[in-house]
Amino acid sequence: MAIRRRSYRLAEEPVTGAVRLIPVPASAPPSPLSAHADGAEREDQRQLREWAELAIGTGHTRGRGHSGDGTGLSYSRLPDGGSLLCATAAGGDVAAYHLTEADTLARFAEEWPITWWAAGADRTEHEPARDAAPAAVGHDELVAFARAHETRVAPFLADVRRLFDDPAGRQLVVAEERPGAVARWIALACASLPAAYVPSLTFTTGAADPGRAPQHIVGIGPDADFDRGDPTVLDHLYRVHDGLGGPGSPPRADTWATWTARLWIAGEPLPEAGAADGDPFAAGPLVPRLLRAGLLTGRELTGLDGDALRAAVATLVASVADPGTDPAGLLAVCRELHAHDPAAAAPLALALARHRLGAARPEELPGELTAVCAEVPLGADAQRALRGEYGGDADKALRRALRDPVDTWAEPLRIALAVGADDGRGIGEAIERLARALRDPTGAERAPAVRVLDDVGSEPLTRRVLRRLADTPHTRRLDLLVELADSPYGDWLRRSLDENAPLPLRLAEAASRWRAGGAGLRGMELFAKLTEVLPRRRVTDADTLKQMWWLVWGSSCPAPAELAWVAHTCTMRLLVAAGYGLRMTGLLAAPDGVDRELVGFAADLLHETQLPRRDRATAELLVVAQDLADGRKALRQGLRRFEALCVDAGPLGSTVRRGVFRLVALALARADADQLARPPAFDQLVAAGPELLDPYRAFMLDEDRRGRLERELPLRPAEVAAYYYLWRPRERRGISHDWQRVAAELLDEVLGPVAVRLDDRQLSHVADAMLDRQGIDRVREWTAWRNSFRAR
Repeated sequence: MAIRRRSYRLAEEPVTGAVRLIPVPASAPPSPLSAHADGAEREDQRQLREWAELAIGTGHTRGRGHSGDGTGLSYSRLPDGGSLLCATAAGGDVAAYHLTEADTLARFAEEWPITWWAAGADRTEHEPARDAAPAAVGHDELVAFARAHETRVAPFLADVRRLFDDPAGRQLVVAEERPGAVARWIALACASLPAAYVPSLTFTTGAADPGRAPQHIVGIGPDADFDRGDPTVLDHLYRVHDGLGGPGSPPRADTWATWTARLWIAGEPLPEAGAADGDPFAAGPLVPRLLRAGLLTGRELTGLDGDALRAAVATLVASVADPGTDPAGLLAVCRELHAHDPAAAAPLALALARHRLGAARPEELPGELTAVCAEVPLGADAQRALRGEYGGDADKALRRALRDPVDTWAEPLRIALAVGADDGRGIGEAIERLARALRDPTGAERAPAVRVLDDVGSEPLTRRVLRRLADTPHTRRLDLLVELADSPYGDWLRRSLDENAPLPLRLAEAASRWRAGGAGLRGMELFAKLTEVLPRRRVTDADTLKQMWWLVWGSSCPAPAELAWVAHTCTMRLLVAAGYGLRMTGLLAAPDGVDRELVGFAADLLHETQLPRRDRATAELLVVAQDLADGRKALRQGLRRFEALCVDAGPLGSTVRRGVFRLVALALARADADQLARPPAFDQLVAAGPELLDPYRAFMLDEDRRGRLERELPLRPAEVAAYYYLWRPRERRGISHDWQRVAAELLDEVLGPVAVRLDDRQLSHVADAMLDRQGIDRVREWTAWRNSFRAR
């Protein structure tokens, strides 16, 4: 190294007695940079001495930086771009080295972290003794030092890094008993920093006046003029690392510093610096060494930010092929990282899988791929990529094998499944052809297909074949499924089915089993038994109903006695949706009862264009009766349509007749009295028979309705008059005896209690209403009836 060196001694001047740097005369002939014979110094020598005095004045050991005598070291940047390295010996000798900028940036940056500075071998007797210079510190000594100060290493390195992250960052004050300990902290910093940063790190191992020291790292002793416990100093002015028992500044978190400290304490060498255009303090390059030493977990990687995490993972990916990398440790890190960040772990997982598969022999590849997919945390995309890379040949081999007889497919299938080639065409074609073989009408290919599935022994494959077997189960295919269940391979089918198997297969197998033999189930009993296979034992969709219908009745329909049970089990609307409405028209003539479900069935049947005329009239009669009861159809028009439909429907079954007349009776009971007293309602009532009048009477005598009428009729005189006209008709043609009986009862039970409670004003209003419509004779009759009722 081209270093200009001058030697000085701290001593008193003979004349003035001042303590200052005195040049040490050399016994050898003066060099171009030595003092002149007459004692005058050249300008560059004078400037060098001034710089040396400035540096040594802040770092010499006789000041207040450290007590007692001892060696010290100082490194400062100079205004000319170079550097000044000074060392003091116990006796006060000083060696000052002036390094040019080229020297500093070239060889010094490479040699300083390793050798520091040592006196040259050609020193003269007046130069500082060799043992006065700082001795070189090796890796082992720094490891021992780091272990002795384990808890302080990471916070110290974190602050050293921030000297370069923030040009205005705070200086580091290192308080130690002796300057040698400070020197080792500085050596640790130099050995940890990227090489390009080392020449920029200035320091002094012992500052006489720490407040004026310009270096990055300032060492002080126990009696230095520096308040190490001042909160302002600790939190705002300096970053203090106190080895003398003081509090020191609060530590800062830093991944690079933490991991670097971990390597020092473990005795592991640090990796070479990263690329010049990258982050020199990136934590990624530390990962392989940490991993090799067992000092890293995948969870710690998640603490890195996006770019740093990607760089760390990229380093791990690059280390996969390194023979010195522990595969088990790398896999453990990958799994932990995947648990917290699957996307970040994906490149590492894929690299591990490819490395492992690349080392497998061809005959081992199927089993190895299966094991890799099970052990390495691969996502679906990664597994698909691997199968594409390593399963392509297996897929092609399987497709070639499918040209041969079914018996030969087992081994190619097993290999294709093992390497995960199920995304290829071969597996799909094999599934289709196996399903076709099991449905073979001749039965010739069923045996080899079952043998292949048993030989392969893959439950997922068998499930896929069964699903394909049950796809689009039209009637002929359902018959083939039943034939398979009836064949010698029915036991294989039953073993392969579970509760998650396709429903058509389970229905076909159940139908085969329950209708087998002479005493097997048929008709409604078989249908009821098949519902046990269904969720909640209910038919809830049209497709399932079609399958069950075909398995039980084929193209025919249930017996008349079974219609109501089937309708109740499946619902009328579902029967119509499945296309069985026309087969269930017998329900219109003989249902279990007339309810809204039957009416809904009738309404749906009206959309069937092939519905016979009489059945259509019956269906519409049910709908009209329900509309009248619900008030959706006007009473006048509805009753006329009802009468016409009764004629078109012909003789009605007793259940239907009672049901529709009950609905009409409910409509009449809910109607206003004025409507009932007019045609056609009046004519319908007075001529009706028991099927209409009995439910009408029951609705009118209902306790709740009677109570409501007793409260409301006194306030509605016109309605009182209408009810009297309706229920006390004069003799006329067409009035039935049943009506006379019902009307007399309603008059006494409903209107009588109301009439006796009317006051004179209300009676006057009722009389006026009767007079306007029925005449004076009717008013006299009303008055006489009321008086007689009161007298009872």
